[in-house]
Amino acid sequence: MNKVYALIGPPASGKTSIQKILAQYGIPEMISHTTRKPRTGEQHGIHYYFVSKEEFQNTEIIERVEYSGCLYGLSKAEVLDKVNRYPVSTVAVDTQGFTQMKKLLANRVESIFIMVDYDTVISRMLDRGDNNDLLNRRIEYANTTGEFNNWQMANYVVKNTGSLEAAVHQVLAIAGMMTPPLKTAE
Repeated sequence: MNKVYALIGPPASGKTSIQKILAQYGIPEMISHTTRKPRTGEQHGIHYYFVSKEEFQNTEIIERVEYSGCLYGLSKAEVLDKVNRYPVSTVAVDTQGFTQMKKLLANRVESIFIMVDYDTVISRMLDRGDNNDLLNRRIEYANTTGEFNNWQMANYVVKNTGSLEAAVHQVLAIAGMMTPPLKTAE
């Protein structure tokens, strides 16, 4: 039975970074639709499906969120395509998105909470260039929606405050994928 692993957790927990590395192991990520304009280097169909508001509203979306005036959502077609074509795939969603995916896929989807602490989140957000206003809004939103406490409803928990490679290997182990040994400092 093909499986989807939904990565949940607070902002800057490393969900996207983990997905990028998992893709190198042949584990595809589900791509969301958005009405925002592409950032430098982003490509349609790789990072997001960049669409108009009208096209977004005419797409069957199973999970959606509005952030900074732009719509983001995961289409039913994308979910079904990935789950039918690949033995293992991933998606980064909030808990509402995970709940919708559970309704659609039942036991073919499991959640992995990517655990980080406040200091790590703030440090990563500053390192990626987020300004204080954005940082404060994201932290407030994460607190309001319980993104730091979603580990309580997750099937698995992966701590991502050290080596990103270690977190990736934990996710690979959860997915039952063979992994090369971790490199250790000599």
